[in-house]
Amino acid sequence: MDKIFVNQVINDTETGAQYLILWIAPGNEYGYWYNLSGQSRKPAMFNMNEITSKELVGQYDVIPYELPRLARTDDSFTEKERSHRDRIWVMLQSAVENEPAIYDGKKRPAILRKIAETNNIKPNNLYAFLDRYWRSGKTKNAFIPGYSNCGAKGKQRQFREKKTGRKSLSAESIGKVLTDDDRRNFDSIIKKYYLNQKKISFKAAYEKLLQDFYTVKSENGKLKLLAPSDLPSLRQFQYWYSKNRDHVTEQKKRGGESVFALGGRSVLGKSDFGLMGPGAQFQIDATVGDVYLVSQFDRSNLIGRPVLYFVIDAFSRMVTGVSVGLEGPSWGGAMMAIANMVADKVAFCKQYGIEIEESQWPCRHVPAALLGDRGEMESKNADNLVNMLGIRIVNAPPYRADLKGIVEQHFRTININSVAILPGSVKPDMSKRSGHDYRLDAALDIRQFTQIVIKCILYYNNHHYMDYFEKSEAMIVDNVEAIPIRLWDWGIRHSSGALRSFPEEQVRFAVMPTAKATVTGKGIRFKGVFYSCDRAVRESWFEKARSGKTWPISISYDPRDMAIIYIWNRDDKSYDVCSLLDWNGKNAGKCLDEIIYEQRKEKIAAQQLKISETGAKVNLNAEIDSIVSEAKNMGKGLPQKSKKERVSKIKENRRQERDAMRPATTSEIPDDSAGMDPPLSAEEEMSPTLLMIKRKLEERLKNDGV
Repeated sequence: MDKIFVNQVINDTETGAQYLILWIAPGNEYGYWYNLSGQSRKPAMFNMNEITSKELVGQYDVIPYELPRLARTDDSFTEKERSHRDRIWVMLQSAVENEPAIYDGKKRPAILRKIAETNNIKPNNLYAFLDRYWRSGKTKNAFIPGYSNCGAKGKQRQFREKKTGRKSLSAESIGKVLTDDDRRNFDSIIKKYYLNQKKISFKAAYEKLLQDFYTVKSENGKLKLLAPSDLPSLRQFQYWYSKNRDHVTEQKKRGGESVFALGGRSVLGKSDFGLMGPGAQFQIDATVGDVYLVSQFDRSNLIGRPVLYFVIDAFSRMVTGVSVGLEGPSWGGAMMAIANMVADKVAFCKQYGIEIEESQWPCRHVPAALLGDRGEMESKNADNLVNMLGIRIVNAPPYRADLKGIVEQHFRTININSVAILPGSVKPDMSKRSGHDYRLDAALDIRQFTQIVIKCILYYNNHHYMDYFEKSEAMIVDNVEAIPIRLWDWGIRHSSGALRSFPEEQVRFAVMPTAKATVTGKGIRFKGVFYSCDRAVRESWFEKARSGKTWPISISYDPRDMAIIYIWNRDDKSYDVCSLLDWNGKNAGKCLDEIIYEQRKEKIAAQQLKISETGAKVNLNAEIDSIVSEAKNMGKGLPQKSKKERVSKIKENRRQERDAMRPATTSEIPDDSAGMDPPLSAEEEMSPTLLMIKRKLEERLKNDGV
């Protein structure tokens, strides 16, 4: 057990107890864990050397940890669920982020006591929230309520005679059975007095409530409160507001939009968080590769330059994540690099035909903080990194690209040392008159280029010596080489507390975009591609859709590989994996950009063929009209016959027509059907007039040499 990370579980093989790692000291000497199988809700300290020594004799081992609740994006929660989560998070954020004091039994009571006094609750009641937070991987979404397990969903509780709640000590105490009028009064007072920048206290708002709605004027003109049994209590007012509180609206109303934008958004990170080791801060940024690529579908087609995203550990300079795509710098490209950040790199490289050992690229962790551009990291999508993974988002200020100098340096290394030698690479003289157009030299498709980028990363991580790297005193004492993999391994041995372990699936869901697909009779259609899953077959979705009842469904998808999509089930927070239908197999392994490109190409080709087809059809119609017109003219001037006369001789006319159309040599062939009158064909039923027209046409064709 050389390396232990936060969110891993240590199993005691002798007692069966399981301990969840909550925090590891920077020096890697000790940490705090949480007994998942015990009754106590209090973390305990452990000694790293003691664990390591007992691991050698087989007492301790690391086991996979199943998070108690599947992580979800904010879009999948109701407004009420998000409001409940945000209310608890605001109350506890300062406490849970006060590490390691919150784990220390001597310091924790004072921290919780302060929070309890501010929020008018008992300190012991906060342990239930801490338990959920720690067991759920220390993520904000741990506070999402389980409303699906409660009865009377979406209904307001109705009380008829008695006030509910704790009994009052005095018979004359304030409190009543709340009515709809009372709730309307509460809402009016909150909007009028509490949600504004005057910032009056909640108790003052309650006093305004009584003044405006629960008083009468006495004879001397002064206000007199109603009887205590007709007054809502402060506790009832607080309970109503806690159920209907909108934290975002409250911050905006009481502090103003500018204050909220500065300090209210959940994506803001801690500016004083130190780089104590690997994972203290990752940096992410994008660059456009200086090389032109060709299509995987048709190698004669140029598809432009790729967009590269790199995620790099600021402590060791180790590349921890990468993505190569066609989508411009945006959240789509950033999310693919973040997903790759926690991916199994052995399996990832194998997808591109590259075999490596785990020790060559041992990066599959979530950092404590992520520094990026203001564009991608200030988007709504980045909120999921905070809520679902507990990552602090740090945005570089405008015009301060120097703050991301580590990742920028890596771009220069890739472009100068590798990309410049590839066919189709951008050259300085491309824009000169009569200069060679290097775009025409392109030969690599996006998959082949990704293979090259992976090999460059493996070289950089394992062999690149950074003579510019400033070593710490401890590094100098240990004679650590300034190579990313050496710095990474050294940092993990001495200060690995910042790295955290999350299931790869949970991280993918945190960053994957969501969209709407349509259930049709041919399959689940998304972006013109069709999928199916066991649930759809089992519940006869496609048979229902074929009857004309198509319907939309919510999905998540990975633009890097459109082989599968995920359907969300809002009832039990589960999901179904949908795979490509067999007849859509041509899209397997293709990214979304490539599929859209090929669809557009086929659409343009189809439009061109339609134009050609229309021209041919116009000519066909003209030729048919000409023949019909000539046939009508040939029938003019013939003797008129009655309808009966024309119809009654169809069989005779047909026989004559048949005999006239037979070649002369057919008379020498014996007729096995002598004596039999075979059924007349359509040709034999022609009238003498039509026979004459036919013969004239044949003569004309013969004269024309046809």
